Amino acid sequence: MAVDKGAALAPRSRSAPKVVAPRNKVNVAFPFSRITPEDPVKMKVGDWISLAGQVIVAAGFTVVIWQLARSPRAPEAG
Repeated sequence: MAVDKGAALAPRSRSAPKVVAPRNKVNVAFPFSRITPEDPVKMKVGDWISLAGQVIVAAGFTVVIWQLARSPRAPEAG
């Protein structure tokens, strides 16, 4: 970049601004202060039936996966 020889640089009246790098700071709020212990809830008959149904479904999935793993079409693991 060519500088004109006849032009004088003006004196600076103040210093250059300080360079400040941006900060990547993330605040994560955990709701631990909102978790409060409560009295245990008494389960009713419908709750027990629903829980039993979920146990049966989980057992069924376990059996299906076990049978698929035993099938002759299953890939060899070793």
